[in-house]
Amino acid sequence: MAMMRVVTGARFGFGRLRRWWLSLVLPLLAIGLALLLGAVVMLISGFSPLDAYSGLFQGAFGTLPQFAETLNEATPLLLIGLGIAVAFRAGAFNIGGVGQEYLGALAAVIVGGKFTGLPGWLHLVLATAAGFVAGGLWAAPAALLKIRLGINEVITSILLNYIAIYFIDYMISGPIHAPGFTAAPTSFPVQQNATFPILVQGSDLNAGFFLALLALVVIFVLLRYTTWGYRMRLVGLNREAARHAGVHVDRVYLLSFFISGALAGLAGAIEILGYRYQLITGFAPNTGYDAIAVALLGGLSPGGVGLAALFFGALANGASAMEAIAQLPSQLADIVRTLAILAVLAVSSPVILDLVRRRQSGGQETDGSGPSARATGAGAGGQPPTSGLEPETFVAE
Repeated sequence: MAMMRVVTGARFGFGRLRRWWLSLVLPLLAIGLALLLGAVVMLISGFSPLDAYSGLFQGAFGTLPQFAETLNEATPLLLIGLGIAVAFRAGAFNIGGVGQEYLGALAAVIVGGKFTGLPGWLHLVLATAAGFVAGGLWAAPAALLKIRLGINEVITSILLNYIAIYFIDYMISGPIHAPGFTAAPTSFPVQQNATFPILVQGSDLNAGFFLALLALVVIFVLLRYTTWGYRMRLVGLNREAARHAGVHVDRVYLLSFFISGALAGLAGAIEILGYRYQLITGFAPNTGYDAIAVALLGGLSPGGVGLAALFFGALANGASAMEAIAQLPSQLADIVRTLAILAVLAVSSPVILDLVRRRQSGGQETDGSGPSARATGAGAGGQPPTSGLEPETFVAE
């Protein structure tokens, strides 16, 4: 006869230990494994890992302009990674960051380049907001198809990526093509009064970086201290419990997807209004996919995503210096960077598998520390517990 034992704690126990593992140990393990794999490849190829990583560090942090460029490389990764983390918190897989970033960039170019007679600050605000909204709207179909027809959002969001890429190619080859002859398809430029000021001369770091930092703070507060954030977590942990608690699950799911896409759209807008100033074909082909690794490396927490974005920004910005100082071929530098992504995905596989198992089981946690107790104590409107403590229930046979 099975004997059930229910133990209730307040943020302590296995759940607390698991969060500590995901937020601290797992990212450090992933970074260490990435550097180790890269060193092995370089040694096999006859190059010095010490020289290579010294060059990487110097290229990423050696001078103020280099550090600023690292922050600039990290900015879109931070925004798209935050969006992915928001969607994951609600139990959704948003793999459409590329398309959402592209549509945000397109909207920023159109508003920033075609609107005239506006004050500088208003023009910049409108162009940035257009990118934010366009990214969110481009993410919405994947959520709606999942809600209404049960179509897997991974498939639809990836397909929307390709639609966005080809749509951008069409737009910059025709309707928004730059006047005159250009060597490659290019859009018309945005107007000067619709651009972010450069923060550090000798780099592309611009004031859009502060928007990314603001987004990090807002998402942290949203997920941790608001009713909407609590509902997102509840839906991601157990949809049925969320429904019983009075949460409108479909609305929360759609909102999480919109926020996720909007942050990616904001990343595209900042890239255009901050330093690119016009659209070109394939202007950011890998950012949306690299951001998935950023989100996983960060343990799906806003602070962790910020640190992971800085790490990947350093990899991207320091790669050229690593090639020059250690005499690495560019292909080998790309291999090292790709190995870093694979290491992150390998070490982060428990996060992915946990999310998959949770979805397959209807949203229930697989370690027994499900949110049932939290759901029943949430109140009819899915409100957070008034005590500020989240009791965790463990069931053992």
